Amino acid sequence: MRISTPQIYANGTNGILRNQYDQYRLQNQLSTARKVVTPADDPVAAAQALLTEQKKNVNAQFLDNQGNAESQLRELESLMASVGGALTDCKTRWVEAGNGAYGDEQLKSIAMDIRSKFAEILGIANNADSNGLYRFAGYQASTQPFAEQGGAVTYQGDSGARQLQVETSRFMEISFSGRAFFEAIPTGNGTFVVNAGAANAGTGVVDNGSVVGNFDGNTYEIQFTSPTTYDVLQNGITFSTGNTYTSGSAITLGGAQIAIGGAPAAGDAFTIEPSREESVFATLEKFIDALETGNASSAEFQNTMYRIGASLDQGLQHVLNQRASVGARLLEIDNLKALGEDLDVQYDMQLSSLVDLDYASTISDLAQKELQLQAAQQSFVKVTSLSLFNYI
Repeated sequence: MRISTPQIYANGTNGILRNQYDQYRLQNQLSTARKVVTPADDPVAAAQALLTEQKKNVNAQFLDNQGNAESQLRELESLMASVGGALTDCKTRWVEAGNGAYGDEQLKSIAMDIRSKFAEILGIANNADSNGLYRFAGYQASTQPFAEQGGAVTYQGDSGARQLQVETSRFMEISFSGRAFFEAIPTGNGTFVVNAGAANAGTGVVDNGSVVGNFDGNTYEIQFTSPTTYDVLQNGITFSTGNTYTSGSAITLGGAQIAIGGAPAAGDAFTIEPSREESVFATLEKFIDALETGNASSAEFQNTMYRIGASLDQGLQHVLNQRASVGARLLEIDNLKALGEDLDVQYDMQLSSLVDLDYASTISDLAQKELQLQAAQQSFVKVTSLSLFNYI
């Protein structure tokens, strides 16, 4: 096979250039600490690295959202704890007011304290975060949720709750509707509420009752026909007549059991009806009104205080339930953050295996390429120097 002189020069030049390029590529890898400097270096690894980088960025955004949600929820839980503390103080004052030893002036002094608690809770209800967004306004975060006029508080927000995406398919609520937290509090014992008639003339006092089995949800009215007998109406229709009354004895109607003490007068009435929802502000306003205008020794005052005490208990339980729901979300965020941080480490490891440089291997390859380049250069010199003219 005959090889022309141009072929010898071309092949030698190409070999030198190829080795120079390989050396240049290895030098670039060493200077950037990456084995995939351009997609052409390893198209498959470059594509996988791009996909992994995108996953890592999405995970970083979720971690950021989780941190934001955690901050919002911890501040929310702190506000809820303050509401619970204020209601606990109110319950303590309720116990003092109901001991029967306080006179009108002492009750009015307690009323002033309860009014300050009213203002404290209202201030918490209208709390805004650092961005000026109200925490208890639902979706209407730029609108002050509660407005007070003459002791009556109205809610101006909605029933929504703002959310943050903390995981691929998890949207977590980071705010509360003021209606859900401050207004959706059941009256009475949570199942039914007992009330004494406003026109009662006797000294009958009824407790808040308890559920025996299952409450049937009907409305019952106990009407005294004499100090010792009463009739029962169910949803306005006579249910039974001529029942004998004994002070303190249990009366069971449709799964509701109550006890009436004292001496009711003929014409006095007591009702049992399903619980309704009442705002904490309405409960405190009733409490204040009873303390400022009530007669501590009257049956009316005692009946009112029974109802207020039950509502305060329901309010405290409601706050505890909502705080528990926030605590559950915080625990979920802790778990999601741990998972996200583990994923971040895994993504870093995947990226490292795909694009990071193996220094030992690359330095060895560079030394080999340098040797090859030197060999190519020296052999090129020797081959190109072979000529018959050298022997003339």
